[in-house]
Amino acid sequence: MEVYRDEATMQREDIKMLVKKWWDVYDDSSLDFKAEDTTKEGTISKSSILASLLEPAVSYIPAPFAA
Repeated sequence: MEVYRDEATMQREDIKMLVKKWWDVYDDSSLDFKAEDTTKEGTISKSSILASLLEPAVSYIPAPFAA
């Protein structure tokens, strides 16, 4: 039985409201992904984030595999 294609189910008021809200969210352009985020300082890019990372303070010695 295909419940989602049942005509009686699609005519229920709660289903109509749910579908309308879904379309409202889908059509809201303010929720669109924007590839570049901007701040007061300017554009944030991947290279600027990587450049700001500090080198690790602790070095490690690789250990042999456990038996």
